[in-house]
Amino acid sequence: MGFLISFNRKIYLMNYINSLEAKINTCTETKLSMTEEIANIGTQINDIGNPDSPAVKQLKAEKLRLEAMEKKMDIELQKYQTQLQAANTEMQSADQALQQGIQNSFSYKIGA
Repeated sequence: MGFLISFNRKIYLMNYINSLEAKINTCTETKLSMTEEIANIGTQINDIGNPDSPAVKQLKAEKLRLEAMEKKMDIELQKYQTQLQAANTEMQSADQALQQGIQNSFSYKIGA
């Protein structure tokens, strides 16, 4: 019975790890996109040159909004990476339990 439980747990963890990795990839891509957009806004601000113009003020506000979103994305990314690390640790434990279950299931004791 321990073998089946360990096997099912391992399958669950593999799916969970895949899900976390997909979320990390999505967050990373989104963060890169935001970083590019922030850089583009900085270039536009420099091109306009007049710091008192309404366009510059609007671009600066947009840049601040994107920077705040980027910080939130960093926190979310860190959360997913922590969860992934914990899941990988649990996966190692499940692997050990599975190995133990296999050894117990297929070992024969003669003359005991």
